[in-house]
Amino acid sequence: MNPAIDCRALELDYGSGTRIGPLTVSIPQGACVALVGENGAGKSSFIHMLLGLRPPSGGAATLFGEPAMHSRSRRGIGYLQEAVDFPERARARDLIVLHERLIGIEGRSRAEVESYLDGFGLELTGKPIRAYSKGMKQRLALALAMLDCGRLLILDEPNSGLDPVGIAMLRAKLDGLKAEGVTLLISTHRLAEVMHLADQVLVLHKGKVAGESPMSEFADFDAFERYFLERVR
Repeated sequence: MNPAIDCRALELDYGSGTRIGPLTVSIPQGACVALVGENGAGKSSFIHMLLGLRPPSGGAATLFGEPAMHSRSRRGIGYLQEAVDFPERARARDLIVLHERLIGIEGRSRAEVESYLDGFGLELTGKPIRAYSKGMKQRLALALAMLDCGRLLILDEPNSGLDPVGIAMLRAKLDGLKAEGVTLLISTHRLAEVMHLADQVLVLHKGKVAGESPMSEFADFDAFERYFLERVR
């Protein structure tokens, strides 16, 4: 079985002295991996390389055995970027329908769309998004990301703006996807949340892998925090 994500000696050079890589990362299918690091460590850039948004200047990356730059590799993959913005006059249900058409999974009734959004705690689906709080916009972004993630879900700071109820909702959604065998890659600054979700952690520091460990190696949060801090100093 091919790994879900396989990167070998990837390098991204911005041309201004800022460089990501080289990186060697292999993530098995069905794993839940937390990608952690300081601001500017290269987490989002690494994700962008995987999704073909920033082509590397060297090396190769594959998603489920397909070259990451090829559109075939992105079938069944959901992605939440760190900062999401929506047209303020749009409505949640209309965005869901549009997104479904773009990825080729049309056919759900309005009632089914409403039910799907209700599962993310979005009751104001008929109101414009300008009426949404930051947390509600994040819930909508998560709903869009999870529409077609049967193989892999990549989340960049998924807890941003979520209240405790929203965080509990997200955990339940991710636990369900893990049970279905979906591979999860979650980039976050919230180390405590990693303890709840991940079974493996990948530490990036200055664009390189500074640590990689199963979460079972840590007896508690303090041990995990020490591990992280030792690798980014």
